[in-house]
Amino acid sequence: MSGMTQELTPALVRWAYRFLLGRDPESDAVIEGWCGAGSLAGLRDGILTSPEMAAVAMSGFAERGGWIENRATEEAAFSCILLATDRMADPAEIETLLLRHPSLRSLRRFLLNSPAIEARLPRPEGPRSRTIRLRDREFSLKGDSREPEFIAAPGIAPRLAALLRALWPEGGAGCVLVEAGAGIGVTTLGLVAGAPEHARVIAHEGSLRRAAALSENLADNRLDRVAMRATPMGSVAAMMEREKPARLDLLRLNEPGAARQAPGLAPWLRERGTLALIRFDLAELLAEPGPGPREVLAECLAAFPHVVGFDALHEPQPILDDVALNAALHRVLMRPDRADEFLLCAELDWLPRYETP
Repeated sequence: MSGMTQELTPALVRWAYRFLLGRDPESDAVIEGWCGAGSLAGLRDGILTSPEMAAVAMSGFAERGGWIENRATEEAAFSCILLATDRMADPAEIETLLLRHPSLRSLRRFLLNSPAIEARLPRPEGPRSRTIRLRDREFSLKGDSREPEFIAAPGIAPRLAALLRALWPEGGAGCVLVEAGAGIGVTTLGLVAGAPEHARVIAHEGSLRRAAALSENLADNRLDRVAMRATPMGSVAAMMEREKPARLDLLRLNEPGAARQAPGLAPWLRERGTLALIRFDLAELLAEPGPGPREVLAECLAAFPHVVGFDALHEPQPILDDVALNAALHRVLMRPDRADEFLLCAELDWLPRYETP
């Protein structure tokens, strides 16, 4: 059986967290959630591309908890090989590994140094350049190796490219896309890869450090049709007054408070036929006073004709009832950064055209 289809067990989830993040999972509920709806690929990729993984790598892979002081076990060695190679080990291979790495600390170093894992870990600090492929085009990407967005690239950019291709199969002449919280430009590249060549993109980024990287990445890829604003977007009304676009086809809200803004924006968006991609950050929603995550998502469902989430493989998952709503929240909870995006739209006719990246 391939590791890609290996059923997740509580032990495997626990060892993935321990070996990669250096800690135990937050709770039994998190472990049960992965076992009920996750996959080995989703678990490993979700951890490796998370901001927490970037911070762990930059801090020298520190461990939390007394688990690391114990001797390695067959269970730990089995999980280590599966995470490193995507295959189940036989007893002889497990025995050999335990002889070479009798402690959990040594076993963890073996996993972190394995080619499949090591290749995805942050490089030494400082400016870096890499190439990412989105749909049928390659883009250069510059950034700081300490920047989680750069480490995790392409992140959700392939999903954005696939989504826009499905939404506008005829080219979408004259489309205007506005992005709030563009970061260093990874998602902006995803929008460009999926949008027609003549679409206009306005990308906002309030962090001057990230905005500088965004500007450089747009220039390096000769994306003259993207207008960059080194400032937070602010309210939609204020943005429309500044930019005065003739139309607004897609609004991506990735700035703090996006989820709570969405229901109030519904009438305005529906009137203009504007699609919205909304960041849904569980930690932010739980930390602030007001309705909780479930209530906020339910408000979005009541305000828009359709709300669509995406699973770990970037497959669209329309939220059609309470069961699907709970499943959508569960998927966000299972992401290491506890955040994802939802699409708010008027129609679902684009679903058959969507090609999973």
